[in-house]
Amino acid sequence: MSLDRRQFLAGGALLASALMPLDRSRAQTAWTVLGQPVASVPWLRDVRRVIIDTDPGTDDLLAIIMMLGSTRITTEAITVTPGNIGYEQEVRNTLFLVQTLKNGTIPVHRGIDHPLLGRSYPAAGFIHGRYGFGDMVVPEVALKPAPDHAALAISRIVSAHPGEVVLLALGGLSNIALALLLDPSIARKARGIVIVGGRYEGIGTSVSFNAMVDPEAADIVLRSGLPIAMTGSLGETEMLTQADFDQIATFGTAKSALFLKSNAERLKFETEKRHKPGATYADPFAATMVLEPSVALQFEAVHVAVELSGTETRGSYVFGGTHIYTGDALPANVAICTRASHEIFRDTVFQALRA
Repeated sequence: MSLDRRQFLAGGALLASALMPLDRSRAQTAWTVLGQPVASVPWLRDVRRVIIDTDPGTDDLLAIIMMLGSTRITTEAITVTPGNIGYEQEVRNTLFLVQTLKNGTIPVHRGIDHPLLGRSYPAAGFIHGRYGFGDMVVPEVALKPAPDHAALAISRIVSAHPGEVVLLALGGLSNIALALLLDPSIARKARGIVIVGGRYEGIGTSVSFNAMVDPEAADIVLRSGLPIAMTGSLGETEMLTQADFDQIATFGTAKSALFLKSNAERLKFETEKRHKPGATYADPFAATMVLEPSVALQFEAVHVAVELSGTETRGSYVFGGTHIYTGDALPANVAICTRASHEIFRDTVFQALRA
């Protein structure tokens, strides 16, 4: 199913009702329900088609290299969403990557260039650098964006391949939420969505940059009925250390050189300013969940909501809600990866950068 411009504009009328507060009968008052262990997420097995929704910073760059290098999975399109840096630079970065890695053969779609309600959100240049790829100046390329809006492209592609397309959500969820508002049927037509989440350590709240970008969009996606898998708090499992960077430097490929040039400052920031043993790569880990699902050793099924009103907590995920009147657990809507193989993650990254 494709949407014409009239339907696209009419979708805006749905936004107000979609963002109405939940009925108080389902409001959350306590976070008392731990997630239930789940061994695997069946729809992550044997994925053949993806749409990458991205806000290209340093970690997105690596995830895109990994996905576009796959010989098994077809990237149907890349859509650009609000997130890490200024939107026009994000578009420029995406076009550069697709031109460089795939000779411009994958369509790049501009999406909404701001959160659904137009509210400001924190910039992430402190870790991604001035241009999104560290201090690397990204050149303009011949490739231009495809003509249709990202939300329309998502609806069209998912509807053309029901049950096949995984949405790999690496940034704010504005485009995907807008696609759901315009065409709610994609919630049951998509194979599923992999979201880069926040720190999950059981019940309570946790900050997630991607949810902070557009909390209303995250709320729409979480309540849509889409099958959702989310990255959790995996610590060193999803890190690359200085030793890993040194190993990558021996590969001598164009991809490894691009990664090292764009990510050197990220490693320095995380080790020197955050005192971590390496740089964290949640976006590439999400890509690995699609490319090599055996990387995920354990999931927890849990109810996840997003805080829309808090002065200091707006955009935080809320894990483990209960019914306000009965105390019963709200049904799980997300499978969160809570344990994973660092070796499979690192090997998948290395394989992509060696090519």
